Amino acid sequence: MKEFLSRAGHSFETKNIEEDDDAYRELIALGARSVPVTVIGERMITGFDQAQLRSALADAGDRPSRDR
Repeated sequence: MKEFLSRAGHSFETKNIEEDDDAYRELIALGARSVPVTVIGERMITGFDQAQLRSALADAGDRPSRDR
């Protein structure tokens, strides 16, 4: 996931649910029970689905930037 987003020039924040209790609670509050979970705008994508990721990024208006 990180490689996909990095290569495409998108910024992102990672959270480790094994080391961060708040991140774990956030995952549970989203209704997710597995990782990876990617939240883009109002969309939540579970797993690694490139088509859904590209669609969500486009819908959110997120344009790649090499300056990030």
